[in-house]
Amino acid sequence: MSAQPIVLSEISSFHIGGGIRRLEGQLKREVKVSTNGEARMVDLNGGYHVGQLYAQHFRQAAPKYKLPVLFWHGGAMSGVTWETTPDGRPGWQSFFLRQGYDVVVSDAVERGRASWAPFPEIYETSPLFRTQEDAWTLFRMGLMEGYHEDPAQRHGYEGQRFPLEAFDKLSAQFVARWTTNNERTLAAYEKLLDRVGPAIIIAHSQGGWFAQQIAAQKPEHVAAIVAIEPAGAPTLNGVEFEKASRVPHLYVWGDYCDDHAAWKGYKAKVLQHCELMRDRGGRIFQLDLPKEGIRGNSHMPMMDDNSDHVATLVADWLLKEAKLISE
Repeated sequence: MSAQPIVLSEISSFHIGGGIRRLEGQLKREVKVSTNGEARMVDLNGGYHVGQLYAQHFRQAAPKYKLPVLFWHGGAMSGVTWETTPDGRPGWQSFFLRQGYDVVVSDAVERGRASWAPFPEIYETSPLFRTQEDAWTLFRMGLMEGYHEDPAQRHGYEGQRFPLEAFDKLSAQFVARWTTNNERTLAAYEKLLDRVGPAIIIAHSQGGWFAQQIAAQKPEHVAAIVAIEPAGAPTLNGVEFEKASRVPHLYVWGDYCDDHAAWKGYKAKVLQHCELMRDRGGRIFQLDLPKEGIRGNSHMPMMDDNSDHVATLVADWLLKEAKLISE
């Protein structure tokens, strides 16, 4: 795709969702908060704003489409997922801006610029951090025996499309995550949709789980969902399935899913979820890249060396199947 200029009228950023939680009974501490300053007493009792997400809204000077694209990242990640790829190429944020969409890139609750909260006083557990070894197999770079601390000695799957020389730069993007904030995160995403919706949601991994749940809660605010390898599917009741089936869904799958037990399970759960939506008349589509003859994609197709090709397939679906209308 030609690198035509992106002409914007505005870039704004905001935090949305959450609220004030108060803590009492915390010990005061004497802390030297400035390198060259004197120590001072810090009182940790009081109000904390928690449960918010952070978003950046990129508005076109002359948008081609009336609906914005919302990018939701996966677990232990942030909105950086959609920006420049680890090996330095323009990411999907730029691709969809060049297509003519307004774009909103967010950091979910507790991730990136959304900030943390005291734990375990407010967040009920301590955070989890992702290791390189876990990412190597979970993101399907290769088998565990192919991982090595020395990048020169790493061996991925044959035909792997993620640029393995940039794996350490991908690892640098990992952030802390909590496993107890699903309700807070869903509530913040709802507030985001209330502000900028109706919208198209393109969501990755854990973000795909949240997108599927949101479709069952606010279908009037969701024009279409593109779920990039969602990490499973939510458990919905009959009414929720009926609502979710009103939203066209595209599911995108990379290669090597059968080589990882977790991904076999996630994918099976999602396919079952899809059948239940189809039973209710849902317009549900699968873009299984290996079945289309596109081999070698990892869990990170927005970063793989054919990321623009995959993005083009997604953009084509939005126009042809979701029937989005130009202004």
